[in-house]
Amino acid sequence: MISDLRLHDTRALRQPGAPQVLARCLRIVTVVLVAPFPLLAQEATAPWRTTIEASGNVLYGAASQRVISGSIALQQMSQRRQVRADLLAGYGDARDLESGERRVIVRQTRASTSLDLTPQARVSPFFFSLAENSLQQRIRSRYSGGAGAKLTFWRADSVRAGFLEDASVSMAVLGEQTLAVPRPGVPDAGSGAGARYRWSARARVRRRLGDALRLTHLLLYQPTVDRIGRYTLEATTTLAVPVAARTEFTVTHRERLDSEARDRGAPSNRDGQLLFGIRSAF
Repeated sequence: MISDLRLHDTRALRQPGAPQVLARCLRIVTVVLVAPFPLLAQEATAPWRTTIEASGNVLYGAASQRVISGSIALQQMSQRRQVRADLLAGYGDARDLESGERRVIVRQTRASTSLDLTPQARVSPFFFSLAENSLQQRIRSRYSGGAGAKLTFWRADSVRAGFLEDASVSMAVLGEQTLAVPRPGVPDAGSGAGARYRWSARARVRRRLGDALRLTHLLLYQPTVDRIGRYTLEATTTLAVPVAARTEFTVTHRERLDSEARDRGAPSNRDGQLLFGIRSAF
């Protein structure tokens, strides 16, 4: 699997028929998202907040498997806008019980940026961009960007212990370009890849359960504009318990469905992880 990611197929890079306007839109969205960073740094607003998390799990005995994940997030919010950048990376391998050899089963990176205008208002327009790759879903590269609006229909009257409680839904439209991991014997890995235009529907809840337990749940559904059955679906649930000042113990369940993953050669359209970790904020 490691060698698969190192293959270079110029035919896959060209992706014949992909609209050139998509690449232009992505460049515009990137400029829109990146431009505010130096400007916000000069404003007398709230300081930048940094969050770092390290997590993983290990299976042993009948199955020998280990997965590790790390993430870092930068965020600044004022009355007028909220800027956020996230970077996530994961790696996992499993040992064959007969041969004793280990093989890579998880390798992914994901970087995203977002710009929310009037984040504390009931309705907030936003822009976003994302770049990622995933060995388990056979994504060599995926770039997307778009815009939408968020409706916050519930927000707690006060912020307790630095945790913001709210509930929101959002709608957006985005453009996406995907390149599949080349497969031996498949001259054109275009199936399950190429340009896509998608709707995006998101729901998020952040809620305290008791005095210490903190729940965050995010559900994201992104069908293509022409076929509702061609979609990606992500669900992330995190429980966090403070263990020290600015440090939490976390349990995170991530579930991801990509209706075209099998077309790219993945063993399943489904990709799920249960991780235990430590998160610190500065």
